[in-house]
Amino acid sequence: MDKAIWKVLAFMLCAVLMFLFPLMTVLDKQDDIAYNIVLAECNRFVDACRDTGYITPEMYSEFTDRIESTGNTYSIKMSHINRSVSPVYKQVSGVLTFTGEYEITHVNYGEYDILGVLYPDNSTLSVHDKSRRYEMGMGDLLFVEVQNKGKTMATAIRDMILFRDTNSPSIFVRSGGMVRNEAY
Repeated sequence: MDKAIWKVLAFMLCAVLMFLFPLMTVLDKQDDIAYNIVLAECNRFVDACRDTGYITPEMYSEFTDRIESTGNTYSIKMSHINRSVSPVYKQVSGVLTFTGEYEITHVNYGEYDILGVLYPDNSTLSVHDKSRRYEMGMGDLLFVEVQNKGKTMATAIRDMILFRDTNSPSIFVRSGGMVRNEAY
């Protein structure tokens, strides 16, 4: 009887080693491919926005369609920082004089503001309407952050094997930089 239990345990161990670990390896490679696709598409989207100085609904929907073709769902956060440089003046006896200093101000616009321009409440506007284009100025900053919402299959299998619960995203990409052009 004792030998039968060991044979069953050995069979179960072989099944785990022969099926689950290769499956986990294949799913890890699938996550790597999804990460590379998301990274490439995020860089392509940000570079197009930085080179043109604006974001259109077509650009954004093409970006979301391409990254969602990986089979995962993603959370996308966009941030536009409007930078302005102003000279500092001092008033001396009613006359403004330049102090030789400059003041840099940053105004941060989040994805709610950007998507509000791209997809307004007025649905009668065409996708090509210029009022639905989110415009940025040269020297402004644009940042996009993409992370997966749920667990990928590789994370789910790994959590099952290791008896843990992973809450961190397995696909996390950041891209951005300074707007280089105003082509509107």
